[in-house]
Parts: sequence; structure tokens; C-alpha cells
Amino acid sequence: MTICVSVKVAEGLVLAADSAVMLSGKITTPQGEAEGIIQTFQYANKVTHFKDYPIGIMNWGAGSIGDRSIQSLIMEFEYGYEDKAKNQKYNVQTIADELLKFIKRRYDAAYQKELKPQLGLFIGGYSANKFFPDELFYNFPKSTKWEEVRPNMPDGRPSFGSNWFGQIDALVRLFKGYDFDSLEELIKRGVDRKIIEKWVQDAVSELLIIFDGMPLQDAIDYAEYAVQVVIGRFRFGPGPPLCGGDIDIAVVTPNNFEWAKRKLWAIKE
Repeated sequence: MTICVSVKVAEGLVLAADSAVMLSGKITTPQGEAEGIIQTFQYANKVTHFKDYPIGIMNWGAGSIGDRSIQSLIMEFEYGYEDKAKNQKYNVQTIADELLKFIKRRYDAAYQKELKPQLGLFIGGYSANKFFPDELFYNFPKSTKWEEVRPNMPDGRPSFGSNWFGQIDALVRLFKGYDFDSLEELIKRGVDRKIIEKWVQDAVSELLIIFDGMPLQDAIDYAEYAVQVVIGRFRFGPGPPLCGGDIDIAVVTPNNFEWAKRKLWAIKE
């Protein structure tokens, strides 16, 4: 599983994610066939720079399709894609649509009859000659098309703020001031559902974060903090560590993609 965080501010777009991935499936043992979590890896890449474009991709949910990691499939897709210099009119939506077709063919082929696992994709960055970024996400198997993240406000101004994907319960509880299980428990105990829905809608308990005017470094720090909150929730709470490992953080600006923090390959002694 995963926590992915995007932060959109006036100066750029920050993408961050943890590195733990659990592979589920069937494995044959001397005692017979077993099904469940068959391996946990701590060095998965869930934030990807797309080719040489000012565009990043994140993934959460299933760590692989069949025997291929999601990172491997993204790398294969970009392998034959033309360089930015030869694609002067590139835009995020077109690249997203082509990526989705590539991944969807393999997802549908791998899961024809069996239960289809959840797989989330996020793509965000800058189209040619555009100052503010586009953000899109898609959830297999439920989504039918890309959904826009943080569309512009009615007056055309960009909408700044953060979005979370994957294991978000700790962040909802921290920043929104509630969790859905607790709300359902209140309803069971007699609180009127309409009152609760209005309370949530009015953001009565929300922890206010100021994203308007936020410098890019502060956006980086916020993204890292949000991922750390979720990692800590699984480190100290009951159950398997669904999120963990190193945190990768990318910064995307109109003409650039760079790493603020990235795990490195190393021979460990």
C-alpha cells in the first residue's frame, strides 16, 4: 500500500510518497498453496519523472501487474516516447491518456476473471507554455476516465492546496478533524446523519493550512510531514506496516523536474 501526496502552490508542484510495497498473491509452499501477502519490499519507486518533461507520475494500491512492477511499466511506456524537444506542443492530458491506454491493456489482460486489485495513478505537471500545472488521477478498476485534481476556481484563478492518495485515514483525522468510522459510530448512537453531513460540509473541525502564497520549500516540508504522519501511524499502530521506507520528493516547475529528496542505490555493509 502507499501514501502519495501532491502539493500545488503558486511556485510549483510537489509530489511525495513512501517506498514500502506489499505483494499479494498465491505461493506454493511445502505445506501447500498459500494466499495473502507474500513479500514486503522497502525500496519501491512510487514517484516517477516522466522522460525529460516537467511531469511526474505517482502510483498507489497494487505494487505490480502480474510479474511487472508499476515502475517497470511506466519505464517501458516512456522508453519509446519522443523527447520533449521533438514534442513542442506536449500537454499533460495527452500524455495521461496514452499512459492510461498502455497500463489498462496490461491490467485488463492480467485480471480477466479474478478479483481486480485497486491501482491508483496520478499524473501532474506542466503542459507546453503553461504556467500552472494540471493534476489528474485514475483509480482501477472503478474509474472510467481521468479525474481532475484541483480544477481552477469559478473565476479562473488556480486552486492551491494538497491532495492525498492511498492510505489517507491518518491525514483525514489530523487535518479534517474526523474519521469516517467515528462518524458512522455517532450515527449508530443516535446522532442525526444530516447534522453530521452538514458539520463535515462546513469544515467545522478542519485544521486550516495556508497554501496561498506558500513558498516552494514550505510545500516540500509539508509534503514530507504528511507522508511521515502516515508512516508513523503504521509504525506505531497495530497491523502490518502498509506504509514505510524512504520518502521520495519531487519538485515540478514549468520547465523543470528535480528531486528534493530521493533514495539512492547502495551496497549496504
